[in-house]
Amino acid sequence: MMSLSVIISADGKPILEDKLPEVAASLLSAYDCGELRQALEEGHAGWQKWVKSFGKVLKRKGKSLFMPLRLLLTGKLHGPDMGASIVLLYKAGKWGVISPQVGFISLAERIEALGGLDWESFKGEPEAQLESTLSH
Repeated sequence: MMSLSVIISADGKPILEDKLPEVAASLLSAYDCGELRQALEEGHAGWQKWVKSFGKVLKRKGKSLFMPLRLLLTGKLHGPDMGASIVLLYKAGKWGVISPQVGFISLAERIEALGGLDWESFKGEPEAQLESTLSH
């Protein structure tokens, strides 16, 4: 499940306000067309190549690229190397070895959750969106 509380937190809000919905839409598109999945099939090097290309398309680099990606793909603001983590989540989900009981969801499940978010509702009362999403 997408950790919406992080998005609307004091630390997450600047990332949300830096056109996070646009980054999310581009990320979903890259996943849906197979571009991101193909990169992850190639492992860490594929991830790095994809991120560089993705950043060029969005005209983002450094923190303005990695913080939104980390938040969207992991639901967290901090953590271990993103490339290794995302490749691991992708492959573990593909092989069916991720269990929600241990607090992990597959990359496919995270992408599905992102696709279901109503980004417009974050402009109004984000707490209402949080409550609505968490109750499903």
